[in-house]
Amino acid sequence: MNIGLAIEKCRKLRGITKSRLAKESDLSASYLTLIIKGEREPTISKLEDIASALGVPSSILLFLASDDSELPNMSLEVKDELRTVATKLIQAQAEKDNPLLSS
Repeated sequence: MNIGLAIEKCRKLRGITKSRLAKESDLSASYLTLIIKGEREPTISKLEDIASALGVPSSILLFLASDDSELPNMSLEVKDELRTVATKLIQAQAEKDNPLLSS
């Protein structure tokens, strides 16, 4: 599981700076950076705060962070399709929230 990669992907899709995400998640920027780099593991509570600040359900964030080996009963095609759909939905919501992102 790479939660940092999922956070960073969602952050970029939403057009949110690291400093804004840290502030809205009630984290220091340095601690958020450590999470993104995979050097720290956030608590469930902090993960919920990050997901909320990103405007993404924590379950989607965890799914995007999962490795294929962590979902052994799901075909690779289904996993890829779900990741694609989740990414498109996050991006669509970001564009709805901030029309400047779609230009």
